[in-house]
Amino acid sequence: MTEMSEADRARDTAIAADLEDPHEILALILDPKRRGTLHPYLHRLREVAPILHTDQATGRPAWVLTRYAEIRDVLRRPDVRSDERGADLFDVGPEGHHFVDMQRNTLLFLSPRKHDHVRELISRAFTPRAVELRQERVQTVVDELIDRLAPLGRMDFVHDFAFRLPMAVICEMLGVPPDDLPQFYDWAQDSSRRAEIGGITDEIVSRGERATLGYADYFMKLIEDHRRAPRFDLMTALIDTRDEEGVGLSDEDLVGGCYILLQAGHGTTQDLLGMGILALLQRPEQLEFLRQTPEAIPTAVEELLRFDTSVQISQRVSDEPFQLGDTTIGAGEVCVLFNGAANRDPAMFADPDRLEIARTPNAHLSFGLGRHTCLGASLARLEIRTALETILRRLPDLRLDGDAPHAYRDSLFLRGLDTLPLRF
Repeated sequence: MTEMSEADRARDTAIAADLEDPHEILALILDPKRRGTLHPYLHRLREVAPILHTDQATGRPAWVLTRYAEIRDVLRRPDVRSDERGADLFDVGPEGHHFVDMQRNTLLFLSPRKHDHVRELISRAFTPRAVELRQERVQTVVDELIDRLAPLGRMDFVHDFAFRLPMAVICEMLGVPPDDLPQFYDWAQDSSRRAEIGGITDEIVSRGERATLGYADYFMKLIEDHRRAPRFDLMTALIDTRDEEGVGLSDEDLVGGCYILLQAGHGTTQDLLGMGILALLQRPEQLEFLRQTPEAIPTAVEELLRFDTSVQISQRVSDEPFQLGDTTIGAGEVCVLFNGAANRDPAMFADPDRLEIARTPNAHLSFGLGRHTCLGASLARLEIRTALETILRRLPDLRLDGDAPHAYRDSLFLRGLDTLPLRF
């Protein structure tokens, strides 16, 4: 979806304010054409029906939640888990089964017992301390990207920077040789496109299958290679990890873990970087404050995470009934959590539609809570912080390219930019 003008945004804000039917509001939220002006409709749905029972969001009955309090409550419940059936959303028939099978073997869609086992083992090799040890390497990758781009005077920030930084870092952590990175760029793009819900063509399915098979074959060979010749990297750590009974990750677990670390490790960070830079460039006073006060960058990162959230929607289910205020959520019933709506809830955040990079406290939900808190949160924060610090210092004339408008992806669950042309 191409960039919307201020007049378009004002029009959508006025339209949203007049709507009364929650199903009509939700239909507009789910419309890919509304990606650029999503929040007026989220605000209105929160006002009209903060807990809505409907099949619009997932194709089966579910509770759609848009208030911070209820969403936080669901996320924090130890008995609430990710919905294994969520992978069914990607099922387009036998011709696309390899992609769906891979999704079912990732942390997002594992059964509770297996999820907790696999997550606990992977998290040992993915601690904040281990991530901080990557700081020097992250800085090197950022500098190398800017060294290449600076003489050109312009770039598409999404493709030339935001995509390449996290991809290079996570591939290196997994022990992928630098010469293989171009292949991973292609696979990641094809897999990301296949993971979107709308507009799936036969070509997208075919490319998604090739990417999935490519990933699986590559990671199996990489696992075998690391078993023969262990190294000081994340892959070796994952192979060597065992629980208290001495049970480690199976090859299937390792492939699924590598896949989700790579896809989630680059995709959401790419989105957060792109939308964060756009938000700053659209608000010169905030950008100038950050240039003058670089020590505020860690706080600014949290505000950018809150202001525009990559993972807009997550799904949770409980095997036991529970209460949300006066509403009883039955056993096995799905809750669809609009994380982006929670992050703009005025009951939690004063003046929520204002970007305030000095905002504190800032208990946003962009990385989730509880048993499904994002494993890569520390790495994403490090990459965004390092990118902001370096860009502000090395590209002081960074600005939007007035000749080429930015565009949002037509994505249902993951909000992000498809293009962001910049000059400097």
